[in-house]
Amino acid sequence: MAALEIEHVEKILRGGQAVLRDVSCSARDGELLVVVGPSGCGKSTLLRLVAGLESVTRGVIRIGERTVNELPPQQRDVAMVFQNHALYPHMTVYENLAFGLRVRGTPRARLDQRVRLVAAQLGIEAMLKRFPRELSGGQRQRTALGRAMLRNPSVFLLDEPLSSLDAPLRAELRRELAALHRSLGATMVYVTHDQSEALSLGQRMVVLAGGRVQQIDTPAHVFQRPANRFVAGFVGWPPMNFLTADSFDDVARVPAGQGALEYGVRPECFSARPGGGDDLQLTGRIERIESQGSEWDLELTHRLGRVLARLRPERTLEVGEQIRLWVARGHLHAFDLTSGARVELKP
Repeated sequence: MAALEIEHVEKILRGGQAVLRDVSCSARDGELLVVVGPSGCGKSTLLRLVAGLESVTRGVIRIGERTVNELPPQQRDVAMVFQNHALYPHMTVYENLAFGLRVRGTPRARLDQRVRLVAAQLGIEAMLKRFPRELSGGQRQRTALGRAMLRNPSVFLLDEPLSSLDAPLRAELRRELAALHRSLGATMVYVTHDQSEALSLGQRMVVLAGGRVQQIDTPAHVFQRPANRFVAGFVGWPPMNFLTADSFDDVARVPAGQGALEYGVRPECFSARPGGGDDLQLTGRIERIESQGSEWDLELTHRLGRVLARLRPERTLEVGEQIRLWVARGHLHAFDLTSGARVELKP
């Protein structure tokens, strides 16, 4: 395996449109790095630049000790897994897995041993004689992943490989992929628009928006200390609420920062009862209640807009009811109203 270094990479189209601007990030040797962002942010383009499927306008890409900007895809020692699986429909699962080894002239006994070992790792050994059309979505995805594993590349590149699967299967394969990464110790770059996937899978996250890096950090740190308003609103579900000081019942008690601020509160940080003497209070009218089993998602209107809250169902609530919520001052995030950058609040 090898580390991946991306330094000041830009991708400018012929008409002058910038897809990526000054992107710098790295995947350490053996690390699972997740690149996450909304549709059109440039994350798949970044993966294609690493794979050599598109050319870099400016910047440097290194895999291990080699600069690979000018190398064709077959010389970069990467394996890419796509959303659409890209399996050969006229070949069985065994033949799809074995294809790359056969092209490289691997002896038959060694080929068979490796194919069956990888198939067993992925739980598809019973499907080796089937064709792709006879497989479920999860089985096709496992086959595509197995084909990449058999190449034994320096870097695995995974472009939204689970997005076409239903939610339960996606969750199952997420767990399997994390376990597979641990067992292989492989360097992986995983691209997704699903922030829950990014939070659960990545050892580190790169958050992209508008072709620029917004934040690079561990999933826990990105969630707990978002670098700016975009990251705060994109990472986490239900999304963060953004409020002004006037949204709270007692403006004077809202902690101050530098300049004009907007305050972020995650829905799960609200409580239906005060937790301390310096908690902030917000009053609103319940417009919608959605049960999540052990929790309720509430949508409220307050004097300056709407707010989402996630509460434990400690008592019966009804639509149209006035409710008072509390949030601890320590759960507030603050962002500059002009730049959107995170602001540290004064104690």
